[in-house]
Amino acid sequence: MAKVENMTNNGGYIIDVRTTAKTIIMKIVGSFTPDQAEQFHLDYRKQISIISTIDFVLEVDCREMKAINQEMIPRLIRSYQLYKESNYKKIIFLVNDNEAIQEQLYQVAQSIKLPNYQIISQIKRAKT
Repeated sequence: MAKVENMTNNGGYIIDVRTTAKTIIMKIVGSFTPDQAEQFHLDYRKQISIISTIDFVLEVDCREMKAINQEMIPRLIRSYQLYKESNYKKIIFLVNDNEAIQEQLYQVAQSIKLPNYQIISQIKRAKT
């Protein structure tokens, strides 16, 4: 299946459905505008519409994501609701050592009772 990419100077996303590996890899970069968030929800629904997500792992790479402002929290909640409705085998959020982002992701997951999720912190290492 084709990869969907929507990037701007401020940020964006990639949704890559890997059917043979039964994995959906999503990368979230920077911050979204409200319009980008709406487009993300449309692209997400389209990408998963022809697969049985119950057998899939959703891996969301948030290592380049910026903290969410209050205006965008409802859109983040909507994204998590879509993940919950998709009924994945497992959901993994990859984060860096930014505690604010880790806390936001955790709070939203707890607020909607997102099942089968894990937040994995991967500390950035300087290149030598």
